[in-house]
Amino acid sequence: MAISPHLVFEGNEWQIDISIGQEGRQQFALSDKAEALLVDDLEYGNRDIVPWLTTKTLALAGGAYLRDEKTDARDLAWSITGADGGREATADEVEAVAEYLKSVEIDQHAVETVKEHVRTTRLSEAMSADDIESKRDRMNGLRGIAKDL
Repeated sequence: MAISPHLVFEGNEWQIDISIGQEGRQQFALSDKAEALLVDDLEYGNRDIVPWLTTKTLALAGGAYLRDEKTDARDLAWSITGADGGREATADEVEAVAEYLKSVEIDQHAVETVKEHVRTTRLSEAMSADDIESKRDRMNGLRGIAKDL
């Protein structure tokens, strides 16, 4: 039986332990925003199971990553295995994950994949795929504001 993703506190930092393809399990580092979402907002603790929806979203958005590897976030998210089943995200968690996605800048090459993830999951109940912004989109918006000043 596959082990669902779970949060771990190891080496004085929070990480998420996830099954990856044929490679077994790996511990993913968390960005500050991803850690705040899981620990502060959703109140997950050490060894708590993290729902597939949340895990996959964090991996796609770059909030959960393998520190020593230069892996495309999309490839990494697609390689997550054994993540279905386990714990389902509550309506409040779906809302919190949607707010997280609206607040982060997505790498340009991953924008369409993240939008598709929103459209095909319960995230579509809390946000529109059009709410996803790339770093480039956000920078262009800031340039437009600066020009108007």
